[in-house]
Amino acid sequence: MQGEFDLKQGAYATQPGLFDSMVEKYRSDLSEFGGQCLGGSPSSVPWICGDTTYYWKQTYSSQYDAVYGAYKTKSAKKIFFVPFMTDENGRNVGTNEPSEDPDVADIGYYGAGGRTDAKTWTTADRKTHFGSWARRGIISDRLATAILVHAGRNAEFITGKQPDTVKPTGPSGEGTEREPEAPVSNRTLMSLLASGEDLASQGWRYYHKPASGDNVNKNIAEAVVSDAGATGGKALQLNKPENHIWFLEHDAAGQGVELLKKGGRVSVRFKLPGSLVPNQFALGIYWQLSSLPEGVTLAEEGNDMLMSFFLQTDATNLNAMHHKKPNAKLETFGVFDNGWHTLAFEFAGNNSIQVTPVLDEKRGTPFTLVKSPASGAADKLQLTGISKAATYTLLIDSVKVEVNNADIAA
Repeated sequence: MQGEFDLKQGAYATQPGLFDSMVEKYRSDLSEFGGQCLGGSPSSVPWICGDTTYYWKQTYSSQYDAVYGAYKTKSAKKIFFVPFMTDENGRNVGTNEPSEDPDVADIGYYGAGGRTDAKTWTTADRKTHFGSWARRGIISDRLATAILVHAGRNAEFITGKQPDTVKPTGPSGEGTEREPEAPVSNRTLMSLLASGEDLASQGWRYYHKPASGDNVNKNIAEAVVSDAGATGGKALQLNKPENHIWFLEHDAAGQGVELLKKGGRVSVRFKLPGSLVPNQFALGIYWQLSSLPEGVTLAEEGNDMLMSFFLQTDATNLNAMHHKKPNAKLETFGVFDNGWHTLAFEFAGNNSIQVTPVLDEKRGTPFTLVKSPASGAADKLQLTGISKAATYTLLIDSVKVEVNNADIAA
């Protein structure tokens, strides 16, 4: 939680630039310990910026927007903002104001009510700090979620251990020994968790594109629904009015080239409520590149699309399709149902344009990327409903883009 006292300073507008310099210096000072860092470099370790109480925004409105608003724009630098000011229902999260964090003596809980003087409180401005109940609940929950989401949620991170490897002890291969070996780990380039903090802090923009006029930005609060099968019991429900198209969008400058060079995986966990409608779209995944790595070219005519894939039903099944000339069926989930599914695409690395579809963790037949007649915003990953016509309502649990830490050997 950084920036509260900067709001009181006349030079508050300089804080975002000074903050960036501080982070860069900190990461530079840690460069010799890169081997101990997630992703192999201090620059890949996420920096988590927590929000503050409603008092600060109410008292220093423009200053808050300048300082804390800037945190929300730095995800490309692995700096992520975690909102604490309001709960999932839009209510202010409780502070040390006694009325907001009262003692409950019957259960042995003592919040702010019993702290009545300078010996027991942090400051007389009680609303400047979160209450004990908030620290035990929403703040710790959202911080933990942010750390897991942005640190990659890999096994090494969760357990703190590297897996053992069994290998022969000698030329004969007789006997085995167990020794730790550095795992082939992945680094998360971008992710979305519906039960996590708001879309903006995860780097995503959610909007509707009408048939005419400007795009309409949407708030995550309008899309989050409860679902027992989703991670954390929450999912994003994505649908749209007639003649609109919905979009989830994340900046991806330079990251597509990384996927081609090092290899990696893009995955979406989703489900489709409702009934089967033949030939109806469910989800499109598009990623147009402004440039390809040196020596890489895509055949056919159209745009250089790292991803131009979509889900569509036929008379019976839900299929993964390649948007090209002509469109091609990649794999199928089989008979349409209302269960949770995972759609993933694995990139081989070494600047290969071979991609493997993975449906519910079952690897399909690799295919070759080609140019696509589709077009999108350059260097942005876009999930979309595709059409202004009727489409399926879509529930999304999570999205994840991972890249291998090391280059794939030729």
